Amino acid sequence: MNLTKLRYVVAVDRQGAISAAARALNVTQSAVTKAVADVEQEVGAALFYRHARGVAATAQGRQFVDRAARILADVDQLTSDVDAARQTREQVLRIGIAPSSMEGLMSRAVWSLVNAHPDVRVHVRGTSFEAGLQLFRQGDLDAFIGPSRPLMAEPGARAEALAPLQVRLFVRHGHPLLGRQVTAQDLVGLPLIVPETSGPYAEQMQNVMPQMEGDLLRRLHIMQNFAMAAGVVERSDAVGMVAASYAESRHFRARFDVLDFPDQGPVSMAVVFRSGPRRGQALGWFLEALQSFPPTTGAEMP
Repeated sequence: MNLTKLRYVVAVDRQGAISAAARALNVTQSAVTKAVADVEQEVGAALFYRHARGVAATAQGRQFVDRAARILADVDQLTSDVDAARQTREQVLRIGIAPSSMEGLMSRAVWSLVNAHPDVRVHVRGTSFEAGLQLFRQGDLDAFIGPSRPLMAEPGARAEALAPLQVRLFVRHGHPLLGRQVTAQDLVGLPLIVPETSGPYAEQMQNVMPQMEGDLLRRLHIMQNFAMAAGVVERSDAVGMVAASYAESRHFRARFDVLDFPDQGPVSMAVVFRSGPRRGQALGWFLEALQSFPPTTGAEMP
C-alpha cells in the first residue's frame, strides 16, 4: 500500500464513481480500478459496493477511507511545511570568505544583492581558509570564497572562478622604503603582517620573504582583522599585505602608500557552493552579484 493508492481510494469515495475519480486525478480508469482492488486485497475486505450510479463506501470502507483522508491531509501539510521552511532558509544566505581581511571587499556584491532582493538576509563571515572550508563541509556555509586551486577540487561541490586577486605590500606615509624599488632583502628585519599562513596570501608571503631565516612564524605578525593590521602599519615601520583592488581606493590612499615591489603574480580565486538541482534562489542571486562585483577587483570599502 502506498500514498498514491490511498489518494485513488479517497478520490473514488469523494467522486462517488471510479470513472469520475479517474477524470479528477487525470489518470486512466483502469489505474483507479486496480488501485482500489489492490487496497481491498491488502485490507482483506471490500471498501465499496457498486450500484447503478457508481459506488458507495461499505461500513468498514468508511472507517478506512476517513482514516486514509486524515493521513493524506497530514502528509500534504507536512510537505507544505517543509517547503515553507526550505523557502525561509533560502532567504538566509551564509557566506564565508578567506581570509577575514577580505571581508570588507564583499561590500559591492552584498550591496547589490540586498538592494535587488530586500527579503534576503546575508550572514557574512570572514575566516581562515582551513576553518572556512570546514564550515562549508559541515553545512554551516552556503558559499565560501577562497583560493581556487583547493576549492575547484572540493568533492560534492561546484566552484565558479572569480577574477584573480593581486596582492600589494603597503606601509605608512613617510616609510623609509618609499621612493625606491624594494627587494626582498630590504624587508628582512622589518615586521611583516600577514592575514594567515595559508590561503590566498600564503604563496605571496613565501615569494616576498625568501631571505628570512629560522622559524618563519616567529618573524611574522598574523592578523586576520584588516583594521587591526592597518592600525599597526600606520603607527610603525611594519609592512602589510593588501588586495590591489582596495589599495587603489581613495580611502586607502589617504592613509597608506604601496611599496614599489616586484609583482608577485595573481592568486586565482573561486566561490564554492553545493552542487545539485535544488540550488536556492538567494544563492543564485548572490552568485550573479559576485560575478558582477567580484571582491578582487574595483573595490571601494566604506
